[in-house]
Amino acid sequence: MANKVTVTINGNEYIIKGEESADEIMSIASYVDNEIKKINDQHERFNPTFAAVLAALNITNELFKCQKEYENITVSCKDYEKQLEELKREYNNVLKENAKLQEQCGNAFMKIDKSDEEFDTLKNKYENLHDEYMKKDDELAKAYKENELLAREKDNKQKELDKVKLELSESKYKLVDLQNQLLQNQIDLVKANREFDKYKLNGRNGNRA
Repeated sequence: MANKVTVTINGNEYIIKGEESADEIMSIASYVDNEIKKINDQHERFNPTFAAVLAALNITNELFKCQKEYENITVSCKDYEKQLEELKREYNNVLKENAKLQEQCGNAFMKIDKSDEEFDTLKNKYENLHDEYMKKDDELAKAYKENELLAREKDNKQKELDKVKLELSESKYKLVDLQNQLLQNQIDLVKANREFDKYKLNGRNGNRA
């Protein structure tokens, strides 16, 4: 169910409907209001419409930056996922090789007629593979941690992106309202000019009489 919240932006009240909570809508409206106030403080001569447009451009710029960061993180996540799959394959291969080597060593120990040299060779091979197994295991654990960190960062960026999108939507509402106000002012000005022209015409006719 959509929430209906009354917010104040640049001194004007607006009724906003949205799926977000009232606190989130108020927070976004406050952000948009602060952006417009910053522009008004820096440029006191700007009219409300221009200030709203400039604020919308600034918020949109932030949105594009967040989207770019999100895309970069997504690409990084895919790269890490590929590396993770490769490490898994290598890890499984090492496990298979290690199991195979253990079986070979077991058979070798059962054969008392094996020479010490052959035994040492198998032992060294086993130790090397075991070291490689431990190394791959450490790399896999590190890759898991990095993937978790990237997933959390991706989630945070998604939340930030959603927030900026909502802020942009609120700014668009503000811009449309200001445009309507400007149009009404222009209509009122035309009416006033017509009344003034009519008044001047009546004055001239009166003088002639």
